Amino acid sequence: MKLRISLLLSGLLATAAAWAADTPFERCISLSATNPAAALKQVQDELPQQKDAAAIAGLRLCRGHALLLSGKREQAVDEFQFAVSEAERLRDNSLLAAALLLRGEQRGYDGQYADAIADLKRGYELMVQRGDVLNQNYALNAIANLYADSNVKDYEQALQYYRKLLIAHLAKGAEQDTATTYFNIASTLEKMEQLPAAQEQFEQALAIDHKRNVGSDIAYDERALAVVLSKRGQHEAALRLLDHALQQYRSDQDEEGVATVQLSRGAALRRAGRNAAALADLDAARTYFQQHDNLRYLDKIYEELGLAQAGNGNWHEAYIARGEQMRVKQALEKQLLDERSSRLRVQFHTEQAQRNNASLASALEAADTIRRWQYAALVLSLLAIAALGVMMKRQIAQARRMRDLALTDELTRLPNRRHFLELAHTALAQAQRDHTPLAFAALDIDHFKRINDTYGHAVGDVVLQRISHAARVALRPGDVIGRIGGEEFLVLLRGTTLEQAMGAAERIRAAVAEVDCRDQAPELKPSISIGVAAYDALAGTLELICKRADDALYRAKANGRNRVEAALA
Repeated sequence: MKLRISLLLSGLLATAAAWAADTPFERCISLSATNPAAALKQVQDELPQQKDAAAIAGLRLCRGHALLLSGKREQAVDEFQFAVSEAERLRDNSLLAAALLLRGEQRGYDGQYADAIADLKRGYELMVQRGDVLNQNYALNAIANLYADSNVKDYEQALQYYRKLLIAHLAKGAEQDTATTYFNIASTLEKMEQLPAAQEQFEQALAIDHKRNVGSDIAYDERALAVVLSKRGQHEAALRLLDHALQQYRSDQDEEGVATVQLSRGAALRRAGRNAAALADLDAARTYFQQHDNLRYLDKIYEELGLAQAGNGNWHEAYIARGEQMRVKQALEKQLLDERSSRLRVQFHTEQAQRNNASLASALEAADTIRRWQYAALVLSLLAIAALGVMMKRQIAQARRMRDLALTDELTRLPNRRHFLELAHTALAQAQRDHTPLAFAALDIDHFKRINDTYGHAVGDVVLQRISHAARVALRPGDVIGRIGGEEFLVLLRGTTLEQAMGAAERIRAAVAEVDCRDQAPELKPSISIGVAAYDALAGTLELICKRADDALYRAKANGRNRVEAALA
């Protein structure tokens, strides 16, 4: 569920106004929120005329914001970095706060969560020092949104911040911000699978927006509430809300809103057992998001298409949809990796060009005779050869680092999600071809959030590393364990029946039970829960096998944790 971010514009404008009245930055940031192209043109026109360092930094910060809204995230990062560095050099805390908040949100979007939280918290502290309550709330909302991210999953901390914001907005009578915060609380509760509580909070947001009579916000709330109602089995009520939201978006000529509601309505129809009707909506949503190359939405669309086709008995089409979903997931991961590696390549080549140019200039200045020219040429040739050697060595090392980044989890040194899924797909194809058994185990560290909250994330990282090592040692040669995310792991067991896999899982559980963490905390005794599933004709795709293992894992947790459960037949 997507969070509402209506606080963004008010926060940035307040920061701009607090920095200086009617400055180029203030005019530009106001324009960039509604017309990024016009803001970029304004920066292009005004920047060459500026002599003041603070004004230049402010305009470049605004250009970063406009680039971000235009989808040019990599270029935006350079502008944010420049603004932060200049604000620190100039000791301009107002500009620094704005730059940190924008860079923090950018880093969060790019998955650099630790850096993002550091930026946002530092920006928040600057707002507290200045007594700027409005922008404190903006920064607090940005931090809460980051904690509520499905990759961070610190939902309790996010809810704590949202509820603090809710009290402030209710006290001020700020209806729009109150509705937004109710919505974000509901979205976070939905991610926690607390659907009745999520429904109540969405209804609060919708009631306020009905009072405000803002059609686009009402439609946004209706779609979100309908998704929760659909998940709770209240299909007719969900479809009525989605139909009304769709009507509003069509009236507004909001094509993305229409496509988003069609995705949600397709999913709701699928849950209601109306698979044929669901396919029409899902195909319409797919057409729009394919045109705009939106991989995040296409991931969900292909998941729903696979389920709807399977519900209709179209197993071949369901298989194709699942394959497309995996292709999209791989493209998403590659997109993020390519963005990061591209920045490294640009930085590397720029530094090398600067060094080579400086060396050449120095040689030319020193050459005042033919002999010296020849000597300089010889020296430069040797330097060039040496530089090429250094460049090749660094490029090889960089390529190895990038390959390691692409395939390995940095903390545990296990295969990451992308690498593990590639190995798993290969193993499954071989098992299907050779008619050999294959099993998977889903692992989760018991009460890991409590470990982090009680002892700190540094201790949590040590626990992750030691459990990863113990599990890897307990496996046979040829078996693979990968870190899928957070405290979640998957194990690939080749040539293994369900009964044999249960034995292997018990060995892993026992090995983890022997892990010694007393040097971190005397009472710390980590354990894991495991769910096991084997490949068979009824669960013929990797997704279905892993889901059965995951369901068994949840039963293991429900039955007391520190145990192994097999998937139900």
